[in-house]
Amino acid sequence: PVLALDTATALTTVAIVSSSGGVLAEGSHLDGRRHAEALPQLVREALASAGTAPAELDLVAVGVGPGPFTGMRVGISFARATAHALGIPAVGVMTLDVMAHGRQDRDGGPLTVVTRSRRVEVAWAAYVGSPEEPLRRIAGPLIQPDPGFPRDGLVIGDVDGVDEIVRPDAAALGRFVLDRIAAGEPLPGDREWPEDPSDGSGAPTAALFADLSAKDRWLLPALPLYLRRPDAVPA
Repeated sequence: PVLALDTATALTTVAIVSSSGGVLAEGSHLDGRRHAEALPQLVREALASAGTAPAELDLVAVGVGPGPFTGMRVGISFARATAHALGIPAVGVMTLDVMAHGRQDRDGGPLTVVTRSRRVEVAWAAYVGSPEEPLRRIAGPLIQPDPGFPRDGLVIGDVDGVDEIVRPDAAALGRFVLDRIAAGEPLPGDREWPEDPSDGSGAPTAALFADLSAKDRWLLPALPLYLRRPDAVPA
């Protein structure tokens, strides 16, 4: 089974997903200030509900953002520590990508996914795809002042002004990772993300994601996806 989790938004979401993609257990807690308290409890409850011992897990899958620094790091640190303790892989997926893949039942028009990055900023990425055509990321991920995100086609996410409120779903994350592995995509190495430029625009990261998208690669290292520099830096 896969332990899947995401803390890159105000929602802490956890699921245990079987190797065949069935959801054995799931849970969530909506409070962006309590990720660290909610996550271990949700994981314990999910494992108990699924009847799965930690030693039976094969993989840990985690949403790597973008999102607020503190919340995002809670989930990623937990995923990496759990995987290390159990001697199993930890793999990351961009939170926006999983949310976008949940809407592949649409007619192929433009889709923009937007999440809160901080009080006055949002993270977004744009996609096209349909049941007949694989989903493609055509822009982003980028950080912009709210409400500076594009509004072409359907806009989903967890911020004001979107067409539909949609939040991350750990069960969907776990199934997505299993689907990508079944499709032959290799697990990524534990490489570091490229440095952002001094202006914090995230251009190298966007270029990296454009290259990955062109290669139909979606699995990422279990490392935080920062699209801007932190407010607090060493003196």
